[in-house]
Amino acid sequence: MAELAPPPPVDPAAPMIARTERVVVDRPAAAAFAYVVGGPLEAMIPQTRRLPGVTGVTPLTPGAWGAVGGRRHVHLSDGSQTTEQVLEAIPGERFRYEVWDYSTAAAKPIAYALGDFRFAALDGGRTEIAWTYAFRLRGDVFPGSLGGLGRWLMQKRFVDGPYAELMRAALAAIKTALEQDA
Repeated sequence: MAELAPPPPVDPAAPMIARTERVVVDRPAAAAFAYVVGGPLEAMIPQTRRLPGVTGVTPLTPGAWGAVGGRRHVHLSDGSQTTEQVLEAIPGERFRYEVWDYSTAAAKPIAYALGDFRFAALDGGRTEIAWTYAFRLRGDVFPGSLGGLGRWLMQKRFVDGPYAELMRAALAAIKTALEQDA
């Protein structure tokens, strides 16, 4: 495989726009983690009214997806794509990844995003999945060029609207897949 350019550096002090959605599934944390990390992404991220869904992935690094450093392109139903790389993988507990290189014009203000799945074991073999998605805006493109006001606008108009709808649809799809296989 060709040499891959590094992803944008993650600045832990950078202001991010984030949202967390949760779902409880009737499966143990290890099974929930295994599906979220290794399951078919196109079955997990459906198209919503305002955002494209996933139609497939192209691995960019050897080996199964889920190992730290693993990278792939994610193809979307509107013909665009992103690149993502695994940052952290603790089986049954946490899965973090970075997303960048959005090819759709609508994502021009986004420098990168961080996805973070956390799996909390509950009584009766159930698991709470908490999915946080956080966007880092580019400071040289609207609305990021407006600083705090721009982040507020992006939170209200995108993250708490269309993106929240996508996250809820994805978690519902994950829950359905996990519980029908139980």
